[in-house]
Amino acid sequence: MRVLIDGDACPNKKEIKQLCQQYGFEMIVFIDYAHQISDDYQCVICDIGKDSVDQAIVENVLPGDLVISQDYGLASLVLLKDAKVLHPTGKMINEDNISNLLMSRYLGHQERKRSHHIKGPKKRTQKDQDIFLRQVEKLLIHELFKEDA
Repeated sequence: MRVLIDGDACPNKKEIKQLCQQYGFEMIVFIDYAHQISDDYQCVICDIGKDSVDQAIVENVLPGDLVISQDYGLASLVLLKDAKVLHPTGKMINEDNISNLLMSRYLGHQERKRSHHIKGPKKRTQKDQDIFLRQVEKLLIHELFKEDA
């Protein structure tokens, strides 16, 4: 398993990198040229453009990989390739919830088109970060034990 990160909006990249190194997993951050990364992450640099990072992740993901992204459209494509998807809230995105998530994204888009302001997500707290990082670690440990079996 590799950990593929949608780097445009993923928090806690340094901490994820430390966990990946601790447990022996490869981590790849996908970004476009408009973003700069100030660490020595293994990166795939994509063209600037709508969904160029998402397309690169879809092209590179392998069955069993873990993708970290808040993009439900990307998540739906990655799930079709038998990979796991983790939202930065720590919530797993899977076949059981992707339809509802895509529908809520669609409805939100429709509201915004009608000029209705929709409140964005709450500011990320330390508790949110802790939950997310615990979930990343849990998935890495689970994969280690799966490989040993």
